[in-house]
Amino acid sequence: SPGDAPSEILLPGAVTQLLSRKEMLADPDALKAVRKEADGLEKKGTWDFNTVRECDAVKAEAKAKGIKVHLGNLMSICSIKFAELARDLQILKGRIVYRGDSAKDEWGSAAIYQELAASPTSIQAANANIAYGLFPGNKTTTADAVKAYVQSALKSKHPTWIALPPELWPASWRGKFRRPMVRLIKSLYGHPESGAHWERHLEDILKREFNAVVVDGHPSSYWFADTKLLLTVYVDDLVLSGPESAHDAFWKKLEKHVDVEEVTPLERFLGRHHEFSNGTVADFAPTSDADRSSNKTAVRGLRFDMAAYARQAVDMYVRETGTKTLRAAATPFCPEGSLTASDDDIEGEVSHAACAILMKMLWLGRLARPDIIRAIAGLASKVQKWTRNCDKQLYRLACYLNSTADLKLNAYIGDPPEKLKLKLYADADFAGDNADARSTSGGYLVVVGPNSFFPVSWVSKKQTSTSRSTTESEIVSMAYCVYSEALPMLNLFDLLIGGDGCPWEACEDNEATIKVIKNGFSAKLRHISRTHKVNISGLSEVLRGPGEDDWRIQYVGTKEQAADIFTKALGPQLWGPALDMLGIRRNAG
Repeated sequence: SPGDAPSEILLPGAVTQLLSRKEMLADPDALKAVRKEADGLEKKGTWDFNTVRECDAVKAEAKAKGIKVHLGNLMSICSIKFAELARDLQILKGRIVYRGDSAKDEWGSAAIYQELAASPTSIQAANANIAYGLFPGNKTTTADAVKAYVQSALKSKHPTWIALPPELWPASWRGKFRRPMVRLIKSLYGHPESGAHWERHLEDILKREFNAVVVDGHPSSYWFADTKLLLTVYVDDLVLSGPESAHDAFWKKLEKHVDVEEVTPLERFLGRHHEFSNGTVADFAPTSDADRSSNKTAVRGLRFDMAAYARQAVDMYVRETGTKTLRAAATPFCPEGSLTASDDDIEGEVSHAACAILMKMLWLGRLARPDIIRAIAGLASKVQKWTRNCDKQLYRLACYLNSTADLKLNAYIGDPPEKLKLKLYADADFAGDNADARSTSGGYLVVVGPNSFFPVSWVSKKQTSTSRSTTESEIVSMAYCVYSEALPMLNLFDLLIGGDGCPWEACEDNEATIKVIKNGFSAKLRHISRTHKVNISGLSEVLRGPGEDDWRIQYVGTKEQAADIFTKALGPQLWGPALDMLGIRRNAG
C-alpha cells in the first residue's frame, strides 16, 4: 500500500540546464550542437542563402513597391540534458527557432500574422487509438516526422525575411554585411503559423493519397475506411493502430511523401511509456475484484508508466520549495482537521512556484495518474490567492506522489469489438468547496467488455455556478461528462467498432437524478438552463435507448462509482478501493 514507503526520503536533483547565450558561445561543444541543428535545417531548404540582402535594402524595396514584408530574427539556443552528471554523460541539444515576438514590418510596426491555429490530437483521442491497437488482430506502431514543421512551406500572407545569428553566418558574409537578411521558405519552429501549415500539409497528403477522413470532433485523427487503420498525430508524433497486416504498406507509402524516422512498436508517447504484454484478466484487473482477479481469460494488456516523470515532478517541488524531507502519504489529501481557517488568511510561502509545480503534476495526472487530478484541480483554482493551507496541501500532494511513484494505470482488451462498449461514470460532490460552496463534477470514461477494461478519459472540474441541491449538482456533472466526453468519443468508437456503432451507458449513483433525467423535466430544477446552461430534456433524449423502456443511464452503488475519486477528498480507508476502480496498481506484473 502507499503507506509502506519510508517516512522520510531525501531527493537528489536531476535537471536539464539551458545555457545562456554567453555560455553557449564560450562552449565549443555547444556551438557544435547548434551547428548540427543548422545543417539539418539548411539541408531542408528552410531559408534561402541566395536571397541574402541588407536589411535596409529589403525595407526600402518593400516601401517602394508598396508591399508588406515581415522582418524577423532567428535565435539559437543550447541545453544540457543530465547536467548534474559528468561531462561525458551529458547530451547537448541545439535548437534554432524563429522569434515570433520580435518581428516587425517594413515600417517598424509589429508584424501581424494570419489567424491560423493548429489542432494537435487530444489525449483522449490518443488513448482511443491505443485501445484500438489492442483489439484482436490489431497492433500499434509509431514514427516521428523528421523536423516536421520544415517539411511544409511557409505559406504566410507576406514574405518573411530573417536575420541569422552571427554564429550561423557563412564565412563569405563577414565584412560584407551589417545586418544580412534571407527569405524564410519553410515553416520554422517559433513562427506563429508554422504548426497550422505543417498540419494542413500533412492532412492534404493523407486525404489526397490515402482517402483519409478526419474523425468528427477529433482533429488530427484520421480514419482510413479501406484498411480500417486509425492515425493519430500530435505535432511530429504519428501513432497508427489497426489490422496488423495493413501497417507495413501504410508506412511504406507515407514515406514517399513525408520524411519519417524508423517505424517501431509504440513505447513512448507524450512522455508516457507503454508496457504491452500478453496475459490474463487476472494479471491486469484489481486484486480486490474477486470476479476478475481469478479470471484466466487471455487478453492483451497495457500499463501506462510515468514513474520517472512522477519522480521528476517531486524533484521539481523539492528544488523550488527547498523542502528537505517528504513523509509517507496514503492519499494526496491532508488529514481532516489539519487545515485551519486562520491559515486561509495568510499568504503561502510557495506562491512563487505553485503554478509551475502544478502544471508539471497536471501533465502526469492527465496522461497516467487520474488519482491525483482532484487534488491538482482544487489547488489550481487557488493560485491567484495562495495561502498557507495551500502550502500544506501541495506538500501533501508531493508526499503522495513520492510514496506512489511506481503506481501504474492498467488496461486490457480480451473481447471482439462487438462485445465492447463505452461506459461513463459521472458523479458530483455537492457544495464541496468551502470557499464558495460550488460543487465539483467528476467523470471516468472506459471501454469495457466481459474481459476488457481500458480507461479513455477522466475529468475533475469545478462547476461554474452554485448548485442548490445534490440532484442539481449531479445533473450538471452528468451533462458535462456526456456532452464533453462521451458523445465526442462515440464519433470515434462508432468507426472502430463498426456495424451498428458502439453501444454505451452512463452510470449514476443518485436515484433522484436518474428519475429526473428519465422524466425529462423537474419543476424544482427549471432554473438550470439559466445557471449551468444545461437542458434536462436534452439529457433525457441522449440517454434514452433504442426501445421505449430502454435507458442508457444505469444506477450503481456509491461503492461502484468510479468517478467518486474525482469529486472529493477520500480518506485512506476508501482510497485503495477507489484506485482499484480506476485500474491503478502498484508494481503490476
